[in-house]
Amino acid sequence: MARKPVDAHGSIVPPIHLGVTYAHASLASAREAFETLGHGYAYGRMGNPTVTEFERFLGEIEGVPQANVWATSSGLSALTLLVFGLTAKSAGGKKRIVTSSYIYGGAYHQLKLWADEHGYDIVFLNNPFSLEAWDSALAATPAAFALLETPCNPTIDVFDIRAIAEVTSRYGVPLVVDNTLGVALQRPLELGADVVLHSTTKAINRQSTGLGGALIASAAFVARFESLLNDFDVSNGLIAHPMSAWTSLNSRKTLRRDMLDFSRIALGVATFLNKHPKIREVYYPLLPSSRSYDIALRQMPDGAGGLFSFRVKSFESAQKLVELLKVPYLAPHLGHSESLVIHPASTTHGKLTPEQLASVNIAPEMVRYSVGLGVPEDVIREITEDFAQALDQI
Repeated sequence: MARKPVDAHGSIVPPIHLGVTYAHASLASAREAFETLGHGYAYGRMGNPTVTEFERFLGEIEGVPQANVWATSSGLSALTLLVFGLTAKSAGGKKRIVTSSYIYGGAYHQLKLWADEHGYDIVFLNNPFSLEAWDSALAATPAAFALLETPCNPTIDVFDIRAIAEVTSRYGVPLVVDNTLGVALQRPLELGADVVLHSTTKAINRQSTGLGGALIASAAFVARFESLLNDFDVSNGLIAHPMSAWTSLNSRKTLRRDMLDFSRIALGVATFLNKHPKIREVYYPLLPSSRSYDIALRQMPDGAGGLFSFRVKSFESAQKLVELLKVPYLAPHLGHSESLVIHPASTTHGKLTPEQLASVNIAPEMVRYSVGLGVPEDVIREITEDFAQALDQI
């Protein structure tokens, strides 16, 4: 029997619902929608059918039901929801957060702001490879949660989720893994993480047509924190916009394939650059020269995504190179279907001090590159030819 359409009109594409208020046949129905999220819809800040479908898709990615997902308006709003929820008085009131320093620059700045302006105790680990560092930080003072990004941006290091989860679980501390760069290539919840964080704006959307984020949680985490996170989500209006949810749903059928293609292209270009005399170092975890190679091979055997970074001879050479390259757009984004290039120290991580940049291995001469999509062999050839010409001029 043929598959059923998704709505009464026979559509095979999920419809978009832009309405912000919903009528009910009875007062009892309206009351239930207000009292219990997921039981019908009442108001756009509380839920939306298109967002629910998007949450179902996000759950499929990480292997959990829709009820375990909070789709938010951006990746940073997902982090905000997490911080507000897990440091609340009714969650224990712990204001300490232990995090890898190797995280997205915007997240680093936001956590630093909460520490400086709102009194949070944020512990940044400059060596997240070290299990002893995690253990020491968690043993010192009870923490609300621990945060890890892997692969991380822009050094593309891969950290051992299972091993770090074993440490955090000993202290009863939820482990949150930002899986933005590893989407559809690894499942952190299956490796022991309690929550997965995504910026869905990146590879999940792939077209830069929808800003969004998400928290995707284990059953145990949902049982413990669902009510609290729902309250903060609704009261602060952090829900994803239905238009962004709908545009991101368009990637549903091809996400896994595209992530494999991203990975194949990135590895091909990184291998080329690794042999070029004007490149000092290439950062891609599936290169044998990478310090993450053994972990990546075990944790992400099918590919490590479409982002890589590299260092040239100087700060000036890096700035010149990003303007010489003709294939990519010079843009602060990643996971796009088009190739993109950026100079992290000037842009995405520009708010970090020189000391902070050095502590997370971001050199002034580093360039970050996000490969685009297409026939992998053709894209690899196009990008490597572009690099060959541009590198001759620096």
